[in-house]
Amino acid sequence: MFIDPVWQGSFCFDRGSRLVKIVRLMTVLMVFLAFNVFAKAADNAINSTLPIKAADCLIVDDAGNILMVHEVISGKYAIPGGAIIDDESPSMAAIREVYEETGFHVSVGEMIARTYNSAIFACQINSPTPYFVDQTGKRVVMGWSAPHFGKEVKRVLLLPNTARVRNNYRFPEHKWRFPKWVPMVQASDFVLSPREDKALTPFYRGQLHALQTLHSASISSRGYTYVSNTVIAFGGLFTPLFFVFSLAFIRAFHGHRALLIYGAGLLGVSVLSLLLSTAIELPRPYFIDPVFGEQDTIGYTLPSMSLALTVFMFSWFVLCWDKEKQPKGRKRLALLGIVAVIVVSGKALLQGEHFPSDLVIGALMGVGASFALRWVKDLRFSNRNRMLTSARFWLLAFVFNAVIGLWIHKPQIIYLSAICLGTYCSLLCLKLYPIYVSAVRRPAKVTFFALATGGILLLVTGNLYVTGKYAINQIVVAMNCGTAWAIAVLLLVVTPRVFLRLMR
Repeated sequence: MFIDPVWQGSFCFDRGSRLVKIVRLMTVLMVFLAFNVFAKAADNAINSTLPIKAADCLIVDDAGNILMVHEVISGKYAIPGGAIIDDESPSMAAIREVYEETGFHVSVGEMIARTYNSAIFACQINSPTPYFVDQTGKRVVMGWSAPHFGKEVKRVLLLPNTARVRNNYRFPEHKWRFPKWVPMVQASDFVLSPREDKALTPFYRGQLHALQTLHSASISSRGYTYVSNTVIAFGGLFTPLFFVFSLAFIRAFHGHRALLIYGAGLLGVSVLSLLLSTAIELPRPYFIDPVFGEQDTIGYTLPSMSLALTVFMFSWFVLCWDKEKQPKGRKRLALLGIVAVIVVSGKALLQGEHFPSDLVIGALMGVGASFALRWVKDLRFSNRNRMLTSARFWLLAFVFNAVIGLWIHKPQIIYLSAICLGTYCSLLCLKLYPIYVSAVRRPAKVTFFALATGGILLLVTGNLYVTGKYAINQIVVAMNCGTAWAIAVLLLVVTPRVFLRLMR
């Protein structure tokens, strides 16, 4: 049979075009089917090909509010969860992390999503869980029995899926998917409770009643309200500002060795307070009763670190007062210290940050630390050794605080270790390149004091502004450590050099 080549070519072309159309149609159908089949997985997965190395739990109430923890380091909200340890399964890691961060035992349901290397599980709390509504309107879940409470977690909250909450949420890949995830989770049973004082002994219940009475009196009339607000404002600002001023004052008027001795005392009081507030698990009053508003403090109540530092600072200045050079002024300084103690204590009591007995313990710690440091100082001069002022001491202090801070997961102690490291580096620099600041005249000393104070305030303010933009804990810790290190270097090395250049 003979077929014209022209017709043969056209026949093949027509046959090929039909085949192409069929292939295209089948491809479209397959894509359509795949889209419908995997639509739910695609909605709930972000780069889900990565291996699962973490597990998170999504817990909700019957109104759609989400259980979140308020993180200590980043200051952000997050659903409870964390990394998988050793040979744990993702569900086992989810159960462990929820207990460590909230103190609750949960049942883990199906995995509803995968985000990067984390699995998101639908979880439900096993037993009814009490919560209360504080003065700011937040639903506070009573989770202070959690192992990480006060170390990694400030508060456990039931938060709505609002723009304000999402703006302060730690993981961007989660917050826009909550409307799809929440309906997939069976609601847990949360019970509204007026207060929770079962963890308190009668000794502390009596103190809590006294704090409630004081709080009620402070809001009973306009005059009491003004007085209490003034005490709270000054009490919140006094200790940190006086702390900054005292460092710059001693460096300017008494030299870097006096600053090292004074700094060693501050370091000892701070570390001891942080260790006690971690070991003695007694929740703060405002965690127990909703009449107190939410405060920016963490951990347990014992002791009052701010009061301990305040008492130590004034006690140290009174003990080291030189009567020959300054015959007057010691009584006025002691009176100012008494006023400062009253204001700081009043702020803590009005806001429910501490029980009265914790303030007494903090004050005793401050007085005891000042006398102990005075004894060490006298021992140092009598034996002519370099205790507290040598680079070796600050290197050992850095190692000790770093090990303790990492061991108990206390970032504040890690920041103190960064200050010790900065002091050690500064002392090495001073050995290689000595700085002599002969600020004999009082105006020159005041100029030096202003430079040092301004530098510290600038560093602290800049650090707060910058770290507020980050949600990753490692970045926040690194930047805070860098700022703490820089403060020591600024006081001991940078400020004297700047002062010398200005004086020239």
